[in-house]
Amino acid sequence: MSYVTWEYYSSLFDKVSKNEFDKLAAQAEKRIDYLTHGRAGQFMSSYSANHATDFQKHVYESVMFTTCGLINKLYLQQSSSVGSGLSSVSNDGYSESYTVTTESERQTELDTVVRQGLSGTGLAGVL
Repeated sequence: MSYVTWEYYSSLFDKVSKNEFDKLAAQAEKRIDYLTHGRAGQFMSSYSANHATDFQKHVYESVMFTTCGLINKLYLQQSSSVGSGLSSVSNDGYSESYTVTTESERQTELDTVVRQGLSGTGLAGVL
């Protein structure tokens, strides 16, 4: 079971095309499962909206929204080969500088999205 559908994602965000969605969603879910030691996957596969408590509904929505945020971050990282952030701009003569990110920095950015998105759900443990 996928954590999010294209319809859910596209109702919130518009960065990723439908053609790219499946690949990025799979990568996002894999990263979330890795960081939660499989707890997110177990929760999502056993979730039943008919029997869920308010807290379980909150956790379910948090996992879905975090997955969408991670899809966006993965898309930005993969579409930017040199750097992921603008570090400076000069208007007189126009100049831009981009930060060059290492693989370690990219992974930390992904981990931060998951940590912040799943904070308070019990799924992230002590990330």
